Amino acid sequence: MRLAAAAAFALALTGCTATTTTAEAPAPPMIHGAGPAETVAARQAAFNLTAATFGSMRAAVESGADLKPLTFGARGLNRWAMAIPGMFPAGTNLPASAALPTVWSDRAGFEARAAAFQSATADLLAAATANNKPAFAAAVKATGAACGACHSTYRAEDAH
Repeated sequence: MRLAAAAAFALALTGCTATTTTAEAPAPPMIHGAGPAETVAARQAAFNLTAATFGSMRAAVESGADLKPLTFGARGLNRWAMAIPGMFPAGTNLPASAALPTVWSDRAGFEARAAAFQSATADLLAAATANNKPAFAAAVKATGAACGACHSTYRAEDAH
């Protein structure tokens, strides 16, 4: 139940920021009191939900389905995209995590990739809201590319 609550919270987040407790070491942000293992579990759950949601969007493009029902999922993906940088605070590179150390050592690059994903999901949401099938198809392609670009650099290859 705690994991489900953390995952739901992760999808609703619009971002987290670290607070500094000393001049040398920023403290990892807490997600509703979650520790590092719970933060990793929450982001893994959110990535699973993202894959399921995005899969239904690809199927809708292939079948020519009405896009209006996908607006809720597109909004969720966009909110998740905004939350991604905050879901990778210092101290959460645990063995259970598929995140590579470059998430933290190349933070600017990681945040730029997250911003590209956010932009793509914003286009996805706009196209779904407008029921614009050509724009939605293009946004699905761009969202998939943005997702893959981040994973290819910042996620372990053998991760599912």
